[in-house]
Amino acid sequence: MARGTMVPTLLVLLLAVCCATTVVHGKEWTVGDNKGWSFGVSGWESGKHIQSGDVLVFKYNPSMHNVVQVGEEDYNSCIVSSPSRTYTSSNDHIQLARGGKVFFICNLPGHCQQGMKIAVTA
Repeated sequence: MARGTMVPTLLVLLLAVCCATTVVHGKEWTVGDNKGWSFGVSGWESGKHIQSGDVLVFKYNPSMHNVVQVGEEDYNSCIVSSPSRTYTSSNDHIQLARGGKVFFICNLPGHCQQGMKIAVTA
């Protein structure tokens, strides 16, 4: 009798472990913490253990800011010179892909120069 209940119990436990591993998501990071995506956010990423699969959440006033994913050269110059992905929802969730650095700026005039940019290594 005990053997008859052991197999179904093991199957249920195995199924629970499999399901739990498929619903695990990366950590969500609100860029700028309580301040959100705003002036002077540059350096916010320093010291954080951000990994691939994690999600960056950009919260901002869409009539005043945006988020543009750029290459390193555009990040350094604060000028968007090539086609780039632009986010404007004011609550953008961006999941980081595996490996490498990603760069984000606000491309409204003067905003990047005032520290609205981050570089994240995942």
